[in-house]
Amino acid sequence: MEFPELGKHCTFEGCKQLDFLPYTCYHCKKIYCQEHFKLDDHHCPSLNDPQLDVRVPTCPICESPVPGPRNEDPNIRVNRHIQNNCEDTKKPSNLCRQKGCKAKLLVPMQCSDCGKAYCVKHRLPVDHDCKKENRYTNTYGKSSSSGTNKLSGGSTLGAKPKAGISGLKGFMSNKNNSGGSSAQEKPNRQQFTRVQGPQQRKQELARLREKAKNGRLTEDEQIRLATLISYEENHGKKDNCTIS
Repeated sequence: MEFPELGKHCTFEGCKQLDFLPYTCYHCKKIYCQEHFKLDDHHCPSLNDPQLDVRVPTCPICESPVPGPRNEDPNIRVNRHIQNNCEDTKKPSNLCRQKGCKAKLLVPMQCSDCGKAYCVKHRLPVDHDCKKENRYTNTYGKSSSSGTNKLSGGSTLGAKPKAGISGLKGFMSNKNNSGGSSAQEKPNRQQFTRVQGPQQRKQELARLREKAKNGRLTEDEQIRLATLISYEENHGKKDNCTIS
């Protein structure tokens, strides 16, 4: 039993098939069934017009153009676009990631928030659809705290671990006051710091502090950093004295 009001008949001569999902030719604007929707199948008059090859079909859902190769049927192209939920195909890596922008990135500018590359026009977060991602985890507190926990394990005072440079200061003060092995290590460390010149100590101290900000200090470097800080606080002014 047929339901003419639910579908449409194919306009191809000799077919007239009732199709519930008919195709509309983008060139001649006529309705065809699945067997005759291609240009060659219904002998579309646009085949004799070479200028029609450059036409880009429009999606009936999102109303956006769907470009593709000239030898590909536009109906197949639009159907594939609809099956992909009207999402654009993946852009080449050398193009601006802003939607609708086709600028080539000779010198890509990466957004510090979303991490994507944009052109000069869309390089700022306010100029593109920036979705900020927490790509950089704050590992400084975690690594410093874990390193201080390991160091404070041998302390007899049981002081709570502190993160960062302040924790290293407290650890070294506890080690200096606890006596025993730490009392024997103190002269060696002071002797080592005295061997270095003031300029060398400042450079090493700046390097270790920079690594501490990024949370990349090893256990030995944490001890070395605390030693330099303690030495600078006690003897730094003497090293900076000049004779006029």
